[in-house]
Amino acid sequence: MKNKALRPDVPAHNNLGPKQLNSNSRSNSKPKCDKLRFSSEFRIQTPFHIIFAMAIREEKGMEENGADEAKRLMLKIAAILDEARASYATHNRKLKELSLLRSKSPSHSLFFSAFSKTLTPLFDFQRRLASADRVVSFVSAFVAAASDEFLDHFLKFLLVAAAASNKTARFRACQIVSEIILRLPDDAEVSNDLWDEVIEWMKVRVRDKIPVVRAFSVRALSRFVNDSVNSDILDLFLEMLPLEQNADVRKMIVLSLPPSSATSQVIIDCTLDVSESVRKAAYCVLANKFPLQSLSIKLRTVILLRGLADRSAAVSKECFRLLKDEWLIKCCNGDPLELLKYLDVETYESVSESVMEALLKAGLVKLQNGASIQQYISSNDDKREEDSVHCPPSIQLMEAETALYWRTVCKHLQSEAHAKGSDAAATMGTEAEVYAAEASDKNDLLEKILPATVGEYIELVRAHTNAGSNHRFACRQLLLLGAMFDFSDVTNRKAAGAFLHELMCKPPEHEDDNEGI
Repeated sequence: MKNKALRPDVPAHNNLGPKQLNSNSRSNSKPKCDKLRFSSEFRIQTPFHIIFAMAIREEKGMEENGADEAKRLMLKIAAILDEARASYATHNRKLKELSLLRSKSPSHSLFFSAFSKTLTPLFDFQRRLASADRVVSFVSAFVAAASDEFLDHFLKFLLVAAAASNKTARFRACQIVSEIILRLPDDAEVSNDLWDEVIEWMKVRVRDKIPVVRAFSVRALSRFVNDSVNSDILDLFLEMLPLEQNADVRKMIVLSLPPSSATSQVIIDCTLDVSESVRKAAYCVLANKFPLQSLSIKLRTVILLRGLADRSAAVSKECFRLLKDEWLIKCCNGDPLELLKYLDVETYESVSESVMEALLKAGLVKLQNGASIQQYISSNDDKREEDSVHCPPSIQLMEAETALYWRTVCKHLQSEAHAKGSDAAATMGTEAEVYAAEASDKNDLLEKILPATVGEYIELVRAHTNAGSNHRFACRQLLLLGAMFDFSDVTNRKAAGAFLHELMCKPPEHEDDNEGI
């Protein structure tokens, strides 16, 4: 934001703002219930019709000179706020009306006085209603669009309320300040001294005893957390996060943290938070602020391991959104094999398998025409030169990611076929026929993917076994596919038994991988 050395003096009527809340709360004036009864004279029970009543009552104490104009302004402003309270759909039209009213006002100080007085009852309205939030949004949009002396005056007006002993005044002040700051354009002209004052007061309110005040103070400071000049804001957030007892405040801090090496581990630690909303916010921040390439392999797997297995459906859904939208589609162009390469399947096999299972259940794994394990059992015309040393002429070696990919795909198809078959057996008539047809389709697809014969399967596994330690993981994945073959035939059992005997007779060093398994 650009800074302009503009420090206009606050008009004297500014002191009639939220400071009144402190004096009223300590004086012998009528309690709040009297105000509500007073508004019943108008037979209306909405907060901003109370403003009409208060406007008329305050008008009686004004000096005779200019009283009519002040009354007219306050009534018009109150009417605009009351309509803005009803629906967001009216805001654009009412913003134009309020801007026109300000431009036609005899003086800017008179308009500011009427505006601040009309808005003052909001600072004493405790209930968190949607209508009150709509008024806050409307007022913030109007002030942010002003970006002149009015903005400076109004921020100072809010800082008075932020220092009030009344907790509702502090809450509303921080709420409006945060909304204004987030709405301000980057080229807004606000004096350096005023920004420093706003930031300092929000830092104070971050330690407020009221949780909602702390939450909106954090939200207000989030706009400045990336500024090198205000690096202490990030330090304050990192200090407060582990000490914060309120889940809403922790969530706001997590959402406000910028992407960096200093914050990545902190945000990932929040995926173990006791609060569901905080865990969900952590995955939301990881999805929106941390690209896949910016995280280490260990952090990627930790994120997926915790998120996909989270006890909350909302959290696991948010983690899956990160996996699908940000990592699979944006970073890997929708290719699951490419995604597996970012996860180090040999080291984190269980996590990689969980990822594939989630993608398969969501229908995000699309098999290309002709893609199957059988394509690795063919002529060696397109075989890689480095593979020819170890594998037979008709076998093409698989990479670790490819082997795990096909094992999980085949496992999924087999379980789907069994499930549909069980459903067909448990029902009758047309429904049973539909389930049986689906089970048959799954089995047919599985047969097209697996090697055509047990002999070809044995040759495929033997080639990977003889290929050395670099293909040990792929060999293990292929061995697990053996459970899907039919060994009822004597010839198949004999061939499988001979191959099993061959494996058992290999020397011990042939069995050890890097982990000694």
